[in-house]
Amino acid sequence: MNLNSKISIAITRFFRRYGRLIIIVATVWIIIIIINTYLKKHRTYNNELENDSTPDIAVVDSGDLSVPQKYRTDVKQTIDTYFKYCNTKEFQKAYDMLTDDCKSFLYENKLENFENYANNFYTGDKTYYIQNYSNIGKKYIYKLYVVDDLEKTGGSGGYNENVEKITVIKDKDNYKIANQGYIENKKYDNLISQTEEISVKVISKDISYSKEAYNLEITNKTDEYVLISDGSYIDEVTLNITDQKRDATNTQNATFLIGPNSTKSMTFIFEKFADDSKEPTEINLNDVRIYDKYNTSLTPDDAEKLFSFNIKLKK
Repeated sequence: MNLNSKISIAITRFFRRYGRLIIIVATVWIIIIIINTYLKKHRTYNNELENDSTPDIAVVDSGDLSVPQKYRTDVKQTIDTYFKYCNTKEFQKAYDMLTDDCKSFLYENKLENFENYANNFYTGDKTYYIQNYSNIGKKYIYKLYVVDDLEKTGGSGGYNENVEKITVIKDKDNYKIANQGYIENKKYDNLISQTEEISVKVISKDISYSKEAYNLEITNKTDEYVLISDGSYIDEVTLNITDQKRDATNTQNATFLIGPNSTKSMTFIFEKFADDSKEPTEINLNDVRIYDKYNTSLTPDDAEKLFSFNIKLKK
């Protein structure tokens, strides 16, 4: 008997012995595939993403800082409306819900700048959930989690999540939103400090959750150049907060220089959590230098005069 005949006989015997079992297994496998395909096509997802925290109680402090019960419906409705406008690309309506301070600070009062941000944040089919993070007076700070809407996408393309802090603020009879962690602009009324060489007027500060940006108007009263900061020292500009001093975060790679007999607007940014209850008392200009002529090769040793100056933040 040749080899081909032996193989043919072996195969025939195998199927006679196991053929029925193979047919049963194959049938069950096909049924499983059909059921899985059907379930995947008709599966419904729970859009109410599970969240172990109570969404209206601040995670920073679950005591007195929760959103008052009487405001919760309006606050959440405001967030829901804002999200829906963004998610459906109705950016003009979403932009109109922002506070004036937010429009100015983050978007330079330009709708197109907001559209550029929102288009990158709200990509594809999205849903959301929220968690109250912290509250300052009647300013309610939430974390907004924008995630893929699995009911619409079927889970295709993975699972993406974008997160930002938004602040819901009551403006007269309406609620407004500040996004990207921004909160508000606080203006100062005629707050001026001066020496023989310079006069500093504190205009306002822009408060975000984790930083404060102080907007100053500095006048050089001399016929020479006044250098506030150029990164020569780590602590050229500091913020005094009770028993702490914080270095400005935007001075290391920038030059803050004022020409003779001129006035210049300057902004200095400091790390400061909005809910830490610590009140800044003054801004310190620790290494002010005066030069007869100025170029970038000059060092602090070349200055005609070097002095420090404290700018009071309270009268």
